Amino acid sequence: MKVWHKVLVAPAVAIVFLMLLGALSYVAMMRQNSALEDLAKNRQVGYELASEAAQEISEVHSNVYRLLTWLGNLSEEKIKKTTADEKGRIDAVIKTVTKFAASPNLTAEERKLVEVVIPQLSKYRKNVDNAIDLSTVDVGTGMMSMQTADHQFQALLKQFGELVELEKKMADSSYEAATAAARTAVMVVLGLLLIAVLLSIGIALAMSRVIVKPLRVAMAAADQIARGDLSTDVPAGGSDETGQLLLALAEMTRNLRTLVAEVAAGAHTVSDTSAQIAQGNLDLSQRTEEQASTLEETASS
Repeated sequence: MKVWHKVLVAPAVAIVFLMLLGALSYVAMMRQNSALEDLAKNRQVGYELASEAAQEISEVHSNVYRLLTWLGNLSEEKIKKTTADEKGRIDAVIKTVTKFAASPNLTAEERKLVEVVIPQLSKYRKNVDNAIDLSTVDVGTGMMSMQTADHQFQALLKQFGELVELEKKMADSSYEAATAAARTAVMVVLGLLLIAVLLSIGIALAMSRVIVKPLRVAMAAADQIARGDLSTDVPAGGSDETGQLLLALAEMTRNLRTLVAEVAAGAHTVSDTSAQIAQGNLDLSQRTEEQASTLEETASS
């Protein structure tokens, strides 16, 4: 591994963790968004539908009783108009509940409640219609018939109340799911951040040691060579730039040793030759002195 590769290891690890952190944060936010969307679109719609339907049916029931009470004082046209209006309001509630029942996002429990409410609304509409028709003939008979509609009305209020409670419970569950997703996301993000920081610091320290250690060895070897000490063997390094530097220093040390050895051998050769020359001169001097002595003795004779 090259030095620049080692230098990039710690930032690369940090970048990888940042990408992982971003991906997990995105997943956590999508989960939280899904929970909030379920809370806003499904639970809120169901809650509002049940509340508004219960209020609408309550107003219709009250208006029908009022109509039956004042039936003798109203014209036939007014009775028909009021009857049509109230039945139209019931039809609107039935249409809204039926549309809600067709939603694919309903749970099994919601669908079960809604499927019970729709036929009860139809029966209530029929009972109200019968009570008004009978009241046009005899108010007492109409009031007695209205009691059946009243029982149906009470059952509807109960069903709508159960639907409201169910939607509230499911809304609380969605809110808790969103809160749990947010807490989980925060914990995961903090955990990954801590791991990324610790791992990046550890890798940075390890890479710095890997890079700096052979450089220190090279500096020490260069310092010994500068002092003239060629006895130290430079350890072999890796395949990166610092390893190549150590190999170059080791080769330089070997070449210097060879050069110094060759110079020393030449010096020894010169020294031996000088000694031989000196010995020859000494021998020549002795022979010269001997010849001089011989000449002197010859001259004396």
